Amino acid sequence: MTASAVSVVPAPSAAVPVTLAAVRRSTRMVMRSPALLIAPIAQSLFFLLVYAGQLSTVGGSYLAGASFVSFLLPLILLTGVATGAGAAGTLVLGDVTSGYLDRLRLAHGTTIPFVLGAVAAALVAVTVQMLVTIAGAAVIGYRPGSWPGAIAMILLMLTLGLGVALLSVAVAIRTASASSTNLVTLAVFGLSFFTGVFAPVDELAGWMRAIATLNPLTYVIDAARQLESAATPSALPIALGVLGILVAAGTASCALALNHARRNR
Repeated sequence: MTASAVSVVPAPSAAVPVTLAAVRRSTRMVMRSPALLIAPIAQSLFFLLVYAGQLSTVGGSYLAGASFVSFLLPLILLTGVATGAGAAGTLVLGDVTSGYLDRLRLAHGTTIPFVLGAVAAALVAVTVQMLVTIAGAAVIGYRPGSWPGAIAMILLMLTLGLGVALLSVAVAIRTASASSTNLVTLAVFGLSFFTGVFAPVDELAGWMRAIATLNPLTYVIDAARQLESAATPSALPIALGVLGILVAAGTASCALALNHARRNR
């Protein structure tokens, strides 16, 4: 029997400290990397300032007096989350291509704690990114319609980030390719612009309105807007269903990718 075929399953009591150590390691790597933390924050603030500065007067004409910055913020947070959550895949990809993940598998019998560490670190980065973006929005006039609603909006976006992080990790493990791993972020980022970006869906042109209605991210953004403004969250059930499917798909994809790596490496 070769060393690679040996399976050592750590005791549950030993898995917890290993997972915590993996979370600390991945979080340090994210916090020390401008590309994984500073770049998404800069991107979010850039889009927020440009869109709000150029379109706030126009937006006020069809939002019935509502703040255009408040209307815009959920979209900015979503695009930032899509970018920031991809850090999980980037971290795991580095461990895959260096062979470090395989060595961890031999040493600990499993790589799950180290995958969880990367996902947790990405969510920490996404949380920091959202708080900085909201602070930037406050500087240019943003005021939450409801503080509990604003917190609910952040939690909704964190759930989206969890799904994106899991999918990016799965692709990183399965393909060991940077270009393929980045496609997850690019797909979510691109889909976000086929929603009610600068106007409610009902105000869009016919063909765009049809696309936005079919786009699952539309309901996530609408639910975030409704929660933040303390309006009736009519889009929330569909948004939660979309996010539940995304997280379940990400979890299943990670399990399949890890199983494939265990059998083929």
